[in-house]
Amino acid sequence: MAWLLNESNFTWKDRLKICSFFLNKKKYWTMTDEVAVFEQKMADYVGSKHAVFVSSGSTANTLLAMYLKDQLGTDKKNIVVFPSTTWITSVAPFIREGFTPHFIDINLYDLSLDTDQLASFLENNREKVAAVFVTSLLGFSPNIDALEYLRKKYRVKIMLDNCESTFTKHKNKNISSYFTSTTSTYFGHVLQSVEGGFIFTNCDYEYEYFLMARNHGMTRSLNANKQYYLNPDVDSRFDFNLIGNNFRNTNINAFIGQLDFERIKHYIETRKELYDYFFDQCEKYSNAIVFSRKEQDVPFSLPFVSESINWKKHIQHYCSANNIETRPIISGNLLRQTCLKKYGNPDNFENSELLHHNGLYVGLHSKVKKEDIKKLVKHFGHT
Repeated sequence: MAWLLNESNFTWKDRLKICSFFLNKKKYWTMTDEVAVFEQKMADYVGSKHAVFVSSGSTANTLLAMYLKDQLGTDKKNIVVFPSTTWITSVAPFIREGFTPHFIDINLYDLSLDTDQLASFLENNREKVAAVFVTSLLGFSPNIDALEYLRKKYRVKIMLDNCESTFTKHKNKNISSYFTSTTSTYFGHVLQSVEGGFIFTNCDYEYEYFLMARNHGMTRSLNANKQYYLNPDVDSRFDFNLIGNNFRNTNINAFIGQLDFERIKHYIETRKELYDYFFDQCEKYSNAIVFSRKEQDVPFSLPFVSESINWKKHIQHYCSANNIETRPIISGNLLRQTCLKKYGNPDNFENSELLHHNGLYVGLHSKVKKEDIKKLVKHFGHT
């Protein structure tokens, strides 16, 4: 491919450092000190009290679903609200834990769920809602102020899937710091550890739960406050306080992630500059639907959307002929997926339908060239 969705961030020097890590007999490869260092760096960067490094962004979401079921979910309080365009792995863990999903259409400003529709649903169903799981799609910040207002007004748990918006801020605070949040450090995302994900929380109790649940439910996962959870009837080395799983990550991935962490400033500046250039080019064409970037948004990709029904096929054909890798805009409309059809009529989600039928994206990373963006955007005018 001439223009990939993403490319490896790692240099020749990085690879030598990784080789040195493997050759160092004093370095543990499983989860120990490097994971702790990476967690502290990410917590400090995000501005969240705690960060928990896990095997993927999907397992981070799974831990959120487990926590919600164990601590907040009841037979009466069993609904989790999602945007109709999000990752399947944002939704699936909650369904597996027995929650009923309720979908709300996205807006065409920041591509997050429509907060007016959310407010109407909470007004009539607040006693049934265990949580609202928002997605910050494609690097755009959702309406944080509106979500904070609704959280306080309806006393509802708000969580955030931030896998594509790791660097995005609102009012000079990383958006992951506002709520219990997750992100991904998978190869295809903006910060790379090959595989990996994070949970961010400001709650000590949640943090203790996530540490134990990540490691089979064992109390020995804790440093502080361990005595509160110990069971005197069992060996403390194998004391299972809760039903957990093995969602640990490794020192190897943490070390790799820290190498990439040092380039955060460069990634932010490059992505903003390239997206702003893309936006300026797109505005020349009336058939383009262009999503403006708020000042502190750090875009994940370059989304192409049009009202023209034949437009998507034309652009896909051009991209295929010119070795440009494309993807649909996440799920499009999740309600069209086989496993979720029973949860609603897809025709009721107008904006997700638009993305589903008329949208795609191409990669945005530091190696994308402005001249390539200009050539591609010109084809808006040829549809």
